[in-house]
Amino acid sequence: METLDTINKRKSIRGYESKDIEKEKLDTLLDVANKAPNAGPFQLTVIQNKDLLNRINVATKDFMLNSGNEFFESRAKIPGYEPMYGAPCMIIFSAPEEGFGQVNCACSATTMILEATDLDLGSCYVVSPVIALGANPELAKKLNLPEGFTPVCGVLLGYANGEGFPSTGREEVDNINYI
Repeated sequence: METLDTINKRKSIRGYESKDIEKEKLDTLLDVANKAPNAGPFQLTVIQNKDLLNRINVATKDFMLNSGNEFFESRAKIPGYEPMYGAPCMIIFSAPEEGFGQVNCACSATTMILEATDLDLGSCYVVSPVIALGANPELAKKLNLPEGFTPVCGVLLGYANGEGFPSTGREEVDNINYI
């Protein structure tokens, strides 16, 4: 697949089959994530344990319902809504708080998401489960992160299962200027 085709085909998937991702595909995703542009260290944590994914899902939904954030609360109140969308795998991107950790993680996640699209896997960039992990230190400990590392973002991965929860779509933006 050509790069531009992959970029145009990519979309956030919000419904997954329970089928696990093949080891070869997961290894490829992790390899390309580590080849992303970066300016310092970051950590990839692969979560495939269904019990832990469920616990993160429950903690995220609880966080969303009690966040005081109108978007989070309205989303979490949709009948049948589950923040992890049934994904069989989540990658947590973590980095030290100092330096360029957020940028490193975002670059790595983007590279992984594009490769997932190329491999005919669904993906969804997520932040709410990471925020929920930050609010739940006991659950965050299960990530076994290096000392001083903090979760920054996550990517849900798996095989798409229909439409799932529809996206709100993207509006055309006017955000480019030339100097």
